[in-house]
Amino acid sequence: MGSVAFAAMGVASESAQAQSFAFGAGATFPQIVYRQLMDCMYDQAQGSTGKPGPLAKAASCTGFNTSGFHGMILYAPTGSGNGKTVLRTNDKTQIGTPSNSIPYTSSNIGVNGTADYDGVQFVGSDDIVTATDVANWTAGGTTSAQAKYGNLIQLPAVIGAVALGFNGKDGAGANLNILPATPTGGSSGLNLSRNAFCGIASGHITQWNNAILTALNGGTLGTGNITFVHRQDGSGTTFLFSNALVAQCRYEFGPNSETDATVVSYAFPWTDRSQACTTPLLARGANQLNWPDQFTTDQCGAAVANPGGGHFANASGSGSLVALVGSTNGAIGYASQDFWLPVKAGGLKTANLQSQWDITGATGQFQPPTFAGASRAMETAIPQFDNATIRANPLTWSLQGVNPNPVVAASYPISGFSWIEMYQCYQTHSNGNNAYLWFKTWLDYIYGTGSVPIMNDNGFAQVPGVWLTQVYSLLNDSANGPQGSGCTGKVGAY
Repeated sequence: MGSVAFAAMGVASESAQAQSFAFGAGATFPQIVYRQLMDCMYDQAQGSTGKPGPLAKAASCTGFNTSGFHGMILYAPTGSGNGKTVLRTNDKTQIGTPSNSIPYTSSNIGVNGTADYDGVQFVGSDDIVTATDVANWTAGGTTSAQAKYGNLIQLPAVIGAVALGFNGKDGAGANLNILPATPTGGSSGLNLSRNAFCGIASGHITQWNNAILTALNGGTLGTGNITFVHRQDGSGTTFLFSNALVAQCRYEFGPNSETDATVVSYAFPWTDRSQACTTPLLARGANQLNWPDQFTTDQCGAAVANPGGGHFANASGSGSLVALVGSTNGAIGYASQDFWLPVKAGGLKTANLQSQWDITGATGQFQPPTFAGASRAMETAIPQFDNATIRANPLTWSLQGVNPNPVVAASYPISGFSWIEMYQCYQTHSNGNNAYLWFKTWLDYIYGTGSVPIMNDNGFAQVPGVWLTQVYSLLNDSANGPQGSGCTGKVGAY
């Protein structure tokens, strides 16, 4: 299949932007690995004045433009929530403020901002397609996204771990006293049991000398406040994090705080910011949450309580979150593994977490956030589609493509897919260009063996073979797949 796509792309002109470029936006979780994979396949994005400059070539890439086609894919990392909006509207003016971690412009081709994008052909999201997303996609009858662009297609692209990185100092600015050894693949000996990380995220473990942390780590880690840093924007990383904690923390209990021994639930308490007020607000996997430092009241006007007195801070985008963790004494926060040591040279260290296997088997082990551990976690999410109609429904991919509490040995407990969301129908312009072919060639590359070392170097793993089989079944579906017969009468996305 890849050879068909390569043959089709070989006739594209390299002199016209519309003929040799594709554009996307969305998830910050995979932004670095996407940029390196795009640069290895096509020309390197150069950036522009006042915007992020070029990213270094991936160590496992033999050179930029290995396809020989030249051209470029530009990707603006704006968060999964924004990516979904951009895809539904097919409107580049809806692209939000991109992260400053990678180049999303290239002055050598006249793209100095997202306003210069030709259009939007795909987005990234770590947050799965929901029933609300589908309802929005089909709303409006003849003016809906469904009527204009066909089906919403969702494909898993890479597997990643959501790591908990920390500042390295306690709340008073002293170095943390971490005694346990660093496990293979990890970057520190800081161990957090399920009870501990649930207690921190729910605002009940608030000090570095908390008795639970002391017992786990063989001595007092430090003193002062633990500040938990979270994303403020609509974030797929937050979805993966909250989806895991909602499932894993529901039966965890402990003292309300260091000064109040009342036993309380450590279940994840921060409710979904997107829920309608006609239903009870629940704590569930969501890409934006009612954190107490960000929202004094929820969307229904009720006060957001923080009975344990936890300390929180927030930032927009993974890069800004990591920077805030680094500049705040006693801070800990979440981002994909490529933002921390050992993947990011000179980065902050990460904690090791207890998995369900470790709890059930009383192994005494804690799992570092590695691509191997994330891959193990997602290998047990097995897709089963009985027919082409079911396969064409993105909600069936969402249902099967999550694993909020992996139960196998050596699995990292906060792991998931980062997804590509795209259109079924694309325009073919008068000059013969169809941007889908350009993008599809890159999909062939990331699903092939040549991309795996680059993914691994960045802390990501390739999608398991059982999922790749389903991906290509949908891409090859003559009716429901891209450019299939279901596109008859539809204008298609630009």
